[in-house]
Amino acid sequence: MLKLYIDRGNTALKWQLVKHSMLVDEAVFSNDVALSEGLAELAKLSLCSIYVSSVASNDFCQQLTAWAKENGQPIPVFVESTREAGGVINAYKEAGQLGVDRWLAMIAARSVYAGMLCVVDSGTALTMDFILENGEHLGGVIVPGATLMQHSLLNNTQKIHITDTLNNKLLGRNTSEAVVFGIEQMLQVFVREKVAEIEREHNKKATVILTGGHAKVLAKGLSTDVYLEKDLVLQGLKILSKDYK
Repeated sequence: MLKLYIDRGNTALKWQLVKHSMLVDEAVFSNDVALSEGLAELAKLSLCSIYVSSVASNDFCQQLTAWAKENGQPIPVFVESTREAGGVINAYKEAGQLGVDRWLAMIAARSVYAGMLCVVDSGTALTMDFILENGEHLGGVIVPGATLMQHSLLNNTQKIHITDTLNNKLLGRNTSEAVVFGIEQMLQVFVREKVAEIEREHNKKATVILTGGHAKVLAKGLSTDVYLEKDLVLQGLKILSKDYK
């Protein structure tokens, strides 16, 4: 009984193959790669179900559905944000407008952690969502992620070039370091201040959970204790898929 779980993000697609609740295989590939190529090793398997979290357009949904039909696989189930699920109550007036990746990350986080939570997904964009101990979603914020801000600078300025040469100081000693350090510290301060602001408003400490491709880098500069969770969206997808029959 092989189940395929797919997280289609803004820049990449991650998939995990699960059998009897055990992870069998996993991979990630850029959104620039064709589905037929990225999913080639899965085409001949006998999948019993495919569950998908996608922030992409309907074109992706159509392409994945076509891939499944062409390869004799089950029709994918595209999970959506709802009013309430997994003990979390959606703050959005129109529940379906909340990004499903944020929704699943919150559901996964609440399945593990208690109390007031702050779920941070740091990738192409950086999202923060706060949940009270009773599961009430307070809302969230979205800002550009580190790479997106770097690209914005590169596309709108001249003579700025980003390299991988970094040091451990707070201030850059070349333009590349100055840009990278500045963006990293801006995100770190933003996260710290937003957490402190919500904690003051509700007079409670928040448990901060980080996920996403940039999470480890972000965590290094946060003075508060944080918990790193790999593939939080996929964790939430597995939890919520049990409600889809």
